[in-house]
Amino acid sequence: MRDINGKTAAIVHINVTGFASAVAMTRDRSLRDKAFVVAEPRAGRAVLLDVSPRALEEGLKPGMALSEAERRVRNLQVLPPDAEAMRRASEALFAVVKPFAPLIEQVPGGHLYLDLSGTGRLFGPPSDTALRIRRDINEKLNLDPALAVAPNKLTAKVATRTLRPAGFAAIRVDEAADFLSWQDIRLLPGIGPALCKLLHTAGLYTIGDVADLSDSEAKTLLGKQYKTLLYSARGIDTEPVYDCTQRRPSIARELQFQGAVSEREVLRGALMALVEEAGMVLRQQRLAARSLGLVLEYADGVQRRTNKRFHEALSLDQPLYREAETCLGIAMDRRVRIRMIGIELGELERDYGERDLFMPETGEPQSRLQRALDINRKRFGMGALVRGTTLLAEKYATT
Repeated sequence: MRDINGKTAAIVHINVTGFASAVAMTRDRSLRDKAFVVAEPRAGRAVLLDVSPRALEEGLKPGMALSEAERRVRNLQVLPPDAEAMRRASEALFAVVKPFAPLIEQVPGGHLYLDLSGTGRLFGPPSDTALRIRRDINEKLNLDPALAVAPNKLTAKVATRTLRPAGFAAIRVDEAADFLSWQDIRLLPGIGPALCKLLHTAGLYTIGDVADLSDSEAKTLLGKQYKTLLYSARGIDTEPVYDCTQRRPSIARELQFQGAVSEREVLRGALMALVEEAGMVLRQQRLAARSLGLVLEYADGVQRRTNKRFHEALSLDQPLYREAETCLGIAMDRRVRIRMIGIELGELERDYGERDLFMPETGEPQSRLQRALDINRKRFGMGALVRGTTLLAEKYATT
């Protein structure tokens, strides 16, 4: 698992495919051979949150309207989501892997990332340790995950997507680029149905096809998130495994809508308001952020989360908003109204003063304009200077 420079592929991604249905089957063995779905039937426009393996064979899939699923499969069994059972199963999953890894990042929905760097003397090569972990999960929890060892989180995640619903893969450092290049473009995180259709129209079908694009070609096809997707397609991922047992300092803000909304201008206005509020706190503490997380909660309870890590620490509203808007474009992958939007600025560090980036509209240094805005907002309140889109968002926000 080492390349010529001695670097080890030691990042593990564990994916319990169909976590909600898998947990339900461990609690009720009679469900194992049945076509059932997890959905909230009382929701106005209920959609499938998860489906059993048998239901998947019948053509059902998460995100499908419950009414359509019931038309396709007669006497379909519908289970309500059980948050408490999911919480207990997540805790049990964490307890199984904890002895093997010094760094564990747990993601909702049956996902874990492990960093096995430096564990060789205790447990042997990372691939052997990963196989042992998979066996323990199977024997102790009666769950059969997809599990992959790779040089970074991105490659490991793509690998588990090729394995679903279950299986094992070990990708060496010197194999990673070739492994990614032949994979279906739909497996790349951030490629939703609409973008996938556009790329197919342009004759791009594999991750390698995207990786071969020039910067200008990628910008034309992929839009604002072209750099992130281009780096991902080339297997470039420096995001570490975050220790979920340690609370990382962050600044988080969220906004609940009255009812639910779908208008992009409303969502952009809400996003700008959140960035301005969180950015004000950031600058008051003389900090800058190296990452931003965004969460959307849809009207049916489904959540979408996206994260972006910056090449340099940011503290000004405009650069932060541009990154947040990219995350919003990736997270909005469903035709369902949204009832909550939130952001989290993370990986905070001391801000020693940014370069004076110039505003394209005025030629004025961003930092000078930002200071003027902050002074006015500190003196008169956050509502002293408000953009039109922000006012539109406030109209829909709960009080």
